[in-house]
Amino acid sequence: ITAERHIKKRGLKFVYYRCTHKSKTIQCTENRFLREEVLIEQVKNLCQKVSLPDEWREKFLTKLENESMESRHSSDLFVQNLRDNISAIKEKLERLTDAYLAEALELAEYQERKNILMAEKKTIEERLSDLERKGNHWLELMRNWIIEANQAENLSKQENPSRMRDFLVSIGSNRRLSAGILSAEFKTPWNFLAETNAEGRSPEATSLTNSEWWCLFEKVRTHFAENPNE
Repeated sequence: ITAERHIKKRGLKFVYYRCTHKSKTIQCTENRFLREEVLIEQVKNLCQKVSLPDEWREKFLTKLENESMESRHSSDLFVQNLRDNISAIKEKLERLTDAYLAEALELAEYQERKNILMAEKKTIEERLSDLERKGNHWLELMRNWIIEANQAENLSKQENPSRMRDFLVSIGSNRRLSAGILSAEFKTPWNFLAETNAEGRSPEATSLTNSEWWCLFEKVRTHFAENPNE
């Protein structure tokens, strides 16, 4: 998409947008021009499509905080259990060494048992290290997503095309202008939000709409829990 600036005889300035026709793989037949103010309105609509209303921002954050507390408690118990297992294996290794020194075990048997315990210890240590490194990182990712999605609500109301453009570029791809309509594909989990019923954004949201928003929460949570390194 490229912009063209035109100045009428009376001095009025207009900006139009059209296809650049520069693709070497796709032949574009789009010859229609789009006025800048029309394009900006469509950009606003796209931002609105992936925005989270204030009411649901607070509900999502509250629910996430409750789950965060539960998750931290469960994670702490799991970490402690892994550490206890490592301590138990160390004690077994010490007793095994004592038995060998006391000549209660042959060297071959001692080495075989030791190798088994060392391998088990290494596996548990790797799980512990991975858990401590990643922790509940997905919770922070989701919290940031909720806040950013809510900010899109205000962004769509601002007269700042550049900020709206940058926002859409960061969360989507394949932006196209066809038949005077701007479209874009949104990355996960933004696509979940874009697919949410627009009627649910009104203050008169029904219980059915509430179910739709909670369904959105579950899908986004699942995405971040399965992709904590995003």
